[in-house]
Amino acid sequence: MDVFGIPAELEHAVYVIVLGSFLASVSNAAFSTGGAMIILAFTSTVLPVSAIVPIHSTLLIGSTASRAIVFRRYIDWRIAGPFLAGSIVAVALGARLYFELPDSAIGIAIATVMLIAIWLPQISWRPKLRHPWLIIGFVHSLLSTLFAYGALLHAVILHTGLQRRQVVGTMAAALTGMGLFKIAGYALNGFDYRPFLAMILLAMAAAFFGTWVGKRINDRVSERVFRFVFRVLVTITAIRLMYVHMANS
Repeated sequence: MDVFGIPAELEHAVYVIVLGSFLASVSNAAFSTGGAMIILAFTSTVLPVSAIVPIHSTLLIGSTASRAIVFRRYIDWRIAGPFLAGSIVAVALGARLYFELPDSAIGIAIATVMLIAIWLPQISWRPKLRHPWLIIGFVHSLLSTLFAYGALLHAVILHTGLQRRQVVGTMAAALTGMGLFKIAGYALNGFDYRPFLAMILLAMAAAFFGTWVGKRINDRVSERVFRFVFRVLVTITAIRLMYVHMANS
């Protein structure tokens, strides 16, 4: 494994995380969600706690970027553009705060945010906000920078009336930009990505293949099944994360 530049104690992590990246991309391309939680579940079992969130961001880039390319015709830039404007400000703030948080607080907060987001009622969110996606971009990105999963975009975008492929493409564009901001933010605040570079590249390659597989599943899965799988994936992952971190706190 030395040829990959991976520390000996992390050799097994390469295989686990590459598999996780593939499955995350299949889920994201097919259902527009689930990938972040799949990656989080895989990384939390094989990486040091201090590396989970910064590495999580890099592993999602392959999945989100490949979806943005495959579904580029369906991106709604009226949503993605303002989202990214709010995101860059949030990441600059959140990346500094992240390294001051205790591990147990991060884990419990991730689970709580996921459960709240996925079970939000279908409320009227747009009328009272002049620029809703700017605010959503800030809040989602701040939570994502601190706790790996912002949740807000995933919950709100399902209430917009966009079709499934529009949801997939628009989320991919927004999350790719946010992910690049996060990686830069963690690096500027001292996280060293160099020991993980080869693993990240392998995971990104797996993500592109996973997107190809997921796109074909997307064509065959009904809207009802899509939304059901979305909720099941988020809920199961959140309960698992909360249990693990409460038991260790």
